[in-house]
Amino acid sequence: MSEDKSEQELAIWRKKIEMIGIDIKSLVQETGTGRFKLKTKLMNQHFINELDKLGLQLINIKGGFNGRLVVLLEAKNLIPPSS
Repeated sequence: MSEDKSEQELAIWRKKIEMIGIDIKSLVQETGTGRFKLKTKLMNQHFINELDKLGLQLINIKGGFNGRLVVLLEAKNLIPPSS
């Protein structure tokens, strides 16, 4: 049942990311951390700002094979507030 919920959440995030113009090659959610691993060809400051507006914080960007980028994202509501 929780797997269905996470699949629905992933589908919602996928749709939101596609709506800002990012070409998604792959989008998976890590089971342990809940972070999202996005594979795409292009990532620039505009897209990073738009992801931030959606509620996704950039954690890391790595270059992959075939010119693809692996972008690690985390939903902002999962980050505990600093005291």
